[in-house]
Order: sequence, then structure tokens, then C-alpha cells
Amino acid sequence: MTMALSEKSVKPSTKRRAEPVAAVVALVIGLWGVGVPSFWRDESVSALAASRPIGELWDLLGHMDRVHALYYLMLRPVAWISTSELALRLPSVLATAAAAYGIAALGRHLASARAGLLAGLVFAALPMVTRYAQEVRSYAIVTALAVLATWLLVTRRHHAGYAAVIVLLGWCHVYGLLLVVAHAFVAPDRRRFGQALLIAGAGLAPLAVLAAGQRGVQLGWLRSPTWAALPAFAQEVMGSRWGIVPLLGLALFGARGALGRVAGPWALLIPLSMLISLVYPIYSPRYVLFALPGVALLAGAGLDRLRPRPLAWAGLALLAALTVPKHLSLRTPDSRPDDLRSMAAALLERQRPGDAVLYVDATYKWFAGVYAEPYRKLIELQPGDIGEHERVWVVSGGRKHQNSAFVETDRAYLALQKSYEARYYKDFGYSWFALYVQK
Repeated sequence: MTMALSEKSVKPSTKRRAEPVAAVVALVIGLWGVGVPSFWRDESVSALAASRPIGELWDLLGHMDRVHALYYLMLRPVAWISTSELALRLPSVLATAAAAYGIAALGRHLASARAGLLAGLVFAALPMVTRYAQEVRSYAIVTALAVLATWLLVTRRHHAGYAAVIVLLGWCHVYGLLLVVAHAFVAPDRRRFGQALLIAGAGLAPLAVLAAGQRGVQLGWLRSPTWAALPAFAQEVMGSRWGIVPLLGLALFGARGALGRVAGPWALLIPLSMLISLVYPIYSPRYVLFALPGVALLAGAGLDRLRPRPLAWAGLALLAALTVPKHLSLRTPDSRPDDLRSMAAALLERQRPGDAVLYVDATYKWFAGVYAEPYRKLIELQPGDIGEHERVWVVSGGRKHQNSAFVETDRAYLALQKSYEARYYKDFGYSWFALYVQK
């Protein structure tokens, strides 16, 4: 069975302009202020996994993050050159630019070059896209792979190539495999699609085993979404809960024809993820970043349908204007969940020779260690060493965050409190440190 997924040809003189323009705009927006925000805890793990000796990486993967192993290995050549914020975030910036290029190409193939250009620009303008373009995690790369897989599917490229991209997608982030659900509804050749899935299944089988072994660690912090998840997601995407209204309005206006048949199921993976999570929690806003190209394609098509034609650019300008406050706030040093850079600077200023440090829990040694200088000067406290140091710094996560290390249940911390008292503490987002001295 086959399905037609292109509506009309595009003039040769215009068909190649949309893609590079969209990619360059996404690249410029991604590079704007990329080094300003501090690494936060998830980025810290990526940075250290990419830069530490390979034995330490395997040790980390033995406890958590096996599903991110491929991304960490891909990042290691970059870390060999530099571990700065700019260097380690650059692959995500480039992946976002590639995704914008692919979105424009899909829009051109499914509708028109103008629709593709508008879709690529809408995608580049979204604050949520910028946020993860400037993050040392795999989400931007997963999004680019999702765009590539969709392009291979609708253009009927070789099914083995599609299968290979799906395997890469899964190994970069297993959640991205939800894309296959959307593709099942739009595959132009069901037989070849089935063959591709069989090939991909062989490449993904080891991932399934690895992921199952750490399911509690990777997903145990997630909770079933409530109604509050909807405005929270709107805030992530556009920077305000009402800013998403014109975006969704344009998407609905553009949901027709071949483009609507492809992009509609893709965009609907977002609410589908929330619905699944009511039964089995798997939803987090960043996990569904790979579905935003579907929204951007629909919105681009909606803009393209506005008449008179200059209204399309006015609508795009309005969308961009709505996102400006969020873009500015994302480019401040403390815009991420943790400000680990400021925490390291404050600790370096206050520590003394002979001070010890207690990480609560032990994973915080990875979280905090990306800015390593102050921690190298501290003596890591061992279970039998309590009472031997006059001053101990406790480094941990905020008590209010659902994924934090809760110090009230840590045995070493409870033992420390028996002979030490807190003299000073300071929060840096969801991370904090406290100085304890002997009573």
C-alpha cells in the first residue's frame, strides 16, 4: 500500500533557498549567549562522562545512564579539544541548525518552499528549542535524527537507511522511538516500513536489555502529569502560557494536505505522551522536544496560508516577539535548574585548607564536579572519618526538587549532625552547599 505525500513541485530557482536560511537563523539563535548559562547537573554528568578516563565512564554507566552511552561516546572527541560551555554545547547547536534545515526541506517537499522556510523559522524561534540547543544533552541530536528519519520515510529513501537512523535515534534517547508510532500512520509504503522496523529491531535489542536494567534509575523520578502540565509545557515552548495560543491556532490552520497528514501525528505525540504517563509515567517536557518539528511544520503551513501573503511575515514576527522575554531569560548565568558555576566560585572563596566535603548522595560528586577546582582542594569525607575534621562542607540538591538527594535520609549526613552544627548554607537553584563545624 502506498500513500502520496507530496502535493506539488517547487520551482528550481526557489526550492533550495529555504533550507540554508532556516539553518543559519537557527545557528545564530543557538550561538547567541551559548556560554553564558552555567552547566547544570545533567550537563555536568555529560561533560564529565565525556572527559573522564574511559574506565570512569564505564563505572558511571554501571550505575546509571546506560541509555545515554552513545551520546557520551560521541561527545568525547569534543571534550578532548575543550570542555568549555561553548565547545560542549556546540554539537547541540549544530544539531538544532540541522533540524531546522530538515524541517524546511520537509515543508518544501510536502507543501512549498515558502511553507518550509516559515516552518524552519518558527522552529528556530521557539524558546524550548533554544534551551536544548544550548544544553550538553542528547535532546537536540534526537530531534535532528527524528527530522531525518521523517524525511527518509516520506521521500521513500532506502528502508535500510531509515532503519539505521531509527537505531541511532533510539540509542541517543530511547524515548525518541515514540516517533515510530506517528510514522506508522503516514508510511507511504507499509511493506518497506515493516522491513525497516525488523532491521531496526535487531539494532535496538541490546538497548532494550540495557534500558530495562536501569528503568528505575532513569524513570523513577517521573510522576503522572496533572492539568498543571499543560500550562507548564506552554511556558517551556513559548515562554508564556498564553503565547502558545497563536502557535496552536496557526498549527490547526495549517493541518491539511500532505503536510498535515505527516506533521499532525508527529505533533500529537506530545499529548499522547502525557496520556500514557497517566498510567505509566514517562513524560517530561524535554523528552518530547523531538515532536516540536511537527508543530513547527503545521504552524509554518498555517502562516503560508494567510492572505494577503505579507500577513505570513507579520504573523511570524508576532510569534517571535512573544518569545523575546523568554529568550533573554534563558541567557542569564542562573537560568538553568542549577547554577553550578556560581556554587563552585562561592565555595572556592569560603573554603580553608584541611576542609572536608560530604556529597549527599554520592552522585553529587558527578553533578558538582564539572567546575572541579574547589572540590579538588577538599578532602572527601569517608564514613569512618566523621569527627576528624573541624569543618565539613555538605554538597547536595534542593529538598524541594523531586529528583534531589534528600539529606534527611542519608546515613552519613545524619551521623555528621550528631557532632557538627550548620554555620552557613547557600542555594544555587536546586543545588546547595552548607558548612558544618564541630560542636
